Amino acid sequence: MSRRTRWEETEDFSIPQTPLIDIIFILIIFFLVSTTFYTEERDLKVKLPDGTEGNLIEKQDKHFVINVRGNGISVVNNEVLSLDALEKQLIEREKAGQHQAEIRGDTETPHGKIMAVMNLCKKHNIGNLAITQRIIRQQQ
Repeated sequence: MSRRTRWEETEDFSIPQTPLIDIIFILIIFFLVSTTFYTEERDLKVKLPDGTEGNLIEKQDKHFVINVRGNGISVVNNEVLSLDALEKQLIEREKAGQHQAEIRGDTETPHGKIMAVMNLCKKHNIGNLAITQRIIRQQQ
């Protein structure tokens, strides 16, 4: 009769990796599904002017955002538009009964370029305009 000692026993201390990988993938999928993504229309080439006063613009499904870059180029839905093409989109919005827009103007944009976009909006009965700024909270 052979007597085995504790030192002679071979125990397998390996951790099964397949269930761990499955758990990691399940967690990743859970966080992706449970996170709400707010995709705000942003043009990374537009640097908004700083301000300390103002209200936050609430997310809306049919929010029409017009980005005006520093050189005066208008961008809507990541598409560069001439003023004529922008006017066509504004006409479509007017026909659909959508009368609001957000204008995001760069700090370097000449005032006349932003006014041209505003005038096009007003021409097509889009009178509910929001001019966007980057709100800086002052420490008290």
